[in-house]
Amino acid sequence: MRKGKFIVVEGINGSGQSVKAAIVGLHKALVEQRYDVVECANPDSGRVQELGGATMLNWPFGKTPRADFLFEGAVRCEIFKNVVEPALQQDKIVLCKQSSISSLANVWMSGYTKHFDVLRHLDKISRGFLFEDEIYPDLTIFMDVPANEACERIEEVLQIHHEGGLEFYEQMREFYLKEIPRWHGVRVDAPASRHPDEINAEVLALVKQIL
Repeated sequence: MRKGKFIVVEGINGSGQSVKAAIVGLHKALVEQRYDVVECANPDSGRVQELGGATMLNWPFGKTPRADFLFEGAVRCEIFKNVVEPALQQDKIVLCKQSSISSLANVWMSGYTKHFDVLRHLDKISRGFLFEDEIYPDLTIFMDVPANEACERIEEVLQIHHEGGLEFYEQMREFYLKEIPRWHGVRVDAPASRHPDEINAEVLALVKQIL
C-alpha cells in the first residue's frame, strides 16, 4: 500500500508558466515544511520534440494527435512505474506537471470524441490498471488561466497558431472544467492580474488539506 501523495498540476495550452510557477512554489514551500518532495516529468510529446526525441525516435510528433496520445501513454507508464510508484512507497510527495487530462484534452480538441470511453481506458492502462497497481492522483490542481490570456501567450508570444483562435482555448477550458471532478480536482483562479504569492498560498492550502 502506498503511503505518499501524488499531486498533478494541470492547465490549458498557454498556461504553462502558471503551472510551472505553481509547482516551483509548492515544491519550495513543502520542502521548507520538511516534506520529502519529488517532481516527475509530464508525458508531453511536444517537450520530447524540443529535446530532440523526434530525431532519435523518428516519431511524427505533433502531426497526428492519435500517435501522440499513444506515445504519451507509454511514457506515462514508464514514469509512473519507475519514478512515481517508488517515491509514493517511500512516503514522498510527488508533483507532476500535467498528465492524463492533458493527453485526453488534446485528442478531444482534435475531434476524436466518438470512442472517448476507449481512450479513457487506454489512459487507465498507462497508469497501471491491467497490472493491478493503477496510480491515481490524490489531488489535481487546475490552474485556471483565462482563455484570452492563454491565447495571447501562445499566438502572440510563441507565434503558434491554432485554426480555432480564441474559441479553441475557450473550448479546451470548458473540457478541463468538466474533466477535473473525475480526478479529485480543484480549480485555482490564475489570471495575470492575481499576485503570484496569493496563488501560491491557495495552492499550498489545498495540498495541506490532503497531507
